[in-house]
Amino acid sequence: MIIAAAWGLITVPSSELFDFENQDIPIFLYITQLGGGFISLFASIGLWLRTKWAFVFGLFSSGVLIAFHLNNLGRAIYQNPTEAIVMAVIIVIILQSLPFLMRHSQRMM
Repeated sequence: MIIAAAWGLITVPSSELFDFENQDIPIFLYITQLGGGFISLFASIGLWLRTKWAFVFGLFSSGVLIAFHLNNLGRAIYQNPTEAIVMAVIIVIILQSLPFLMRHSQRMM
C-alpha cells in the first residue's frame, strides 16, 4: 500500500492530483494510502517485537485497512478486476486475524 501510494504520487502529473473538472481530488487518496500503510507497518513491527501496545494498535490498523480496501473495492471491480481479487483476499486475511487481536487487546487492558 505504501509503495502504490508513493508510486502514484511520483508518476501522476500534478494537474491530475487536483482533478476539479471531474469533481475528484486524488491526492487525498494517495495521502490516506500512505498514512494507512505507515500505520500498518508500524503495527506489524510492534506485533513482531511483541510489545504491549501492539495488539491494540494492530486492531486499529486492521480497521483502517478494512475500511480502505472496502472503500476502493468498487472502483477496482470496474477498472481492474485482478486488483479486486487481491483486495478481497487481503480483507479475508484481516478478518481472520481480528479475533486474535481482540482477545489479546482485552488481556492487556
